[in-house]
Amino acid sequence: MLSAEEVEVSGTTLSFRQSSGRGNPIVMLHGLMDSAESWDPFARSLSRPTFSFDLPGFGESEVAGDDLDLWAHLLLEALDELGVETAYLLGHSLGGALATATADLSPGLVRKLLLIAPAGFGRLPLAQILGRPEVEFILGRTAPEAMRFRPLLNLAYRGFFSYASDLPDELRERLIEGRETMVPGIRQGMHVLRRLSIKPFSASDYRGPVAVLLGRHDHMVPLRPTSNGVSRVFPEARVTEVDEVGHHPQAEKPDLTLRWIAEQTESRIVEPLMLGSPSPLA
Repeated sequence: MLSAEEVEVSGTTLSFRQSSGRGNPIVMLHGLMDSAESWDPFARSLSRPTFSFDLPGFGESEVAGDDLDLWAHLLLEALDELGVETAYLLGHSLGGALATATADLSPGLVRKLLLIAPAGFGRLPLAQILGRPEVEFILGRTAPEAMRFRPLLNLAYRGFFSYASDLPDELRERLIEGRETMVPGIRQGMHVLRRLSIKPFSASDYRGPVAVLLGRHDHMVPLRPTSNGVSRVFPEARVTEVDEVGHHPQAEKPDLTLRWIAEQTESRIVEPLMLGSPSPLA
């Protein structure tokens, strides 16, 4: 059973979704233009407890600037408040960058670092373009209305995020429903991504195990620069490349992604993956 909760840290309210289980929890961090709800099917399927957080400015979490280290400190405060002493840290895209920054700040917290198409390890051409002030101004004015149009969302998803898949229904509806509230978070997230594109991670105090899942057709986080960047920061990282996948393995090959998460976290798969199903909340 999943429950929706909130925790206040340093004057900022972070929302998260929690599932029960046994063993060290998995902390799940979503990417840009998404929310913690995207992890619900995976949380239901895994035997370990999970905490999936809305990043600052996304979902139900309050905006907290555009400083990645600040976000990492807020996440660490939240985990401390929740009594989490050791966890598997899982992040996708922007969430992968946050997971990396958090592991660097608190290496002892992280049992294993799991990164899916992570930002922060190489140049991000689209982020550099979208993060420009003039482009950001236009997007800020037009995005909420543009996101109402389902064909436009699907076109953007197929063009930038996926290899050849349509936008999943549940993600499309979350984008449409949250189009007014998530734009400030997207703008802050783009600032973070643009800076990471110009100055990616070069080192980390975290020395534990690292597993990385990359799509070979990722336009957002290009495969080769990201793989090379991960190897520079984490020489012992285990990198898995997946064919016919773009930037969103959770939607394009969800069963493979679930098996990968389960293997990397030594979890059992306790029920089949049910994408698109409503998530019962306690």
